[in-house]
Amino acid sequence: MIELKEPPKIDLEQLQKDSSGYKKTIQEVKQAALNPGFFCLENISEEQADLFAKTKKQMDAFFSLGSDDPIKLDIDTTDSDNSYGWMPMFQEPAYEAGTLAHLESFDFGRRKKSAEKPSYKPNRWPKIKSFREDIRNIWDAYTNIGMLTLDALNEAFILPNEFLKKNCDTQDLSTMRLLNYPKVDSSLINKNNVGISAHTDFECITLISQTSPGLEVKGVNGDWYKASTDDKKIMVIFGKMLEVWTNGVIKATPHRVLNREWQRYSIVMFFGVNDEITIKPLAQFTENKEINYAPIKQRAHIDEEIKKALENRDSLNGAK
Repeated sequence: MIELKEPPKIDLEQLQKDSSGYKKTIQEVKQAALNPGFFCLENISEEQADLFAKTKKQMDAFFSLGSDDPIKLDIDTTDSDNSYGWMPMFQEPAYEAGTLAHLESFDFGRRKKSAEKPSYKPNRWPKIKSFREDIRNIWDAYTNIGMLTLDALNEAFILPNEFLKKNCDTQDLSTMRLLNYPKVDSSLINKNNVGISAHTDFECITLISQTSPGLEVKGVNGDWYKASTDDKKIMVIFGKMLEVWTNGVIKATPHRVLNREWQRYSIVMFFGVNDEITIKPLAQFTENKEINYAPIKQRAHIDEEIKKALENRDSLNGAK
């Protein structure tokens, strides 16, 4: 068995602009973004670590409930036009044809605004003590870390002032997922029965932490890397929108989760581009170069990719 490589590590504390190692760390961010194409944030604060611990307790409380528990059924997303709530096992879209994903999730988005667009879907929360409060706190912590990371990428690639943060700040199309991957009997583990099949994300960047091994990320050189199993470290991977903006200089990160003989939790946050923005390659990445991507909008891209993945899932279910 080939031992997978470890991702580059970036000190989160040194991403603060007033830190002593800021300039050096920005160069490390740039190098990691280009090759292998992702990095791991470490050295989170004690306060953030405490929020992670509370989140895990709430995930235990929620995911230990049976699939027929009224608390889950009350926010079941099956056959709903609202994806916020509980997604039962085997409902995850199949990002590779012929694969079945073994996971359940609790999904939610930003807080409700005083004036909402018609496209807004309300968050639905389980009736568990302090769940909403604790999970909102981890949303806020990830938001702060994500915006700091966007600023670092902005600085590393000399983009217009606060370009990435400003274009992702409404969080209209940002989502957080709390994922439960149950243990799977070794006899059922094969290339078609997966935690989640290999794919790239649809948004700008994604932050991921996990409690046990499972997540693997693919470098631009084709090698697979294993993500840290320390839930106090956060993987940063890149999505399609960042690839388009940079005309392919930064590549969207292929990643997958393998089934394992143990349970695994993961906290994932997708940083989507603001709904009104048209994403196209920036001039600095196209000067005297071929333009590799057509203009695209975040919502349209998400809808298109999810539609294809749902068709993959439903065709597999129909063949059973």
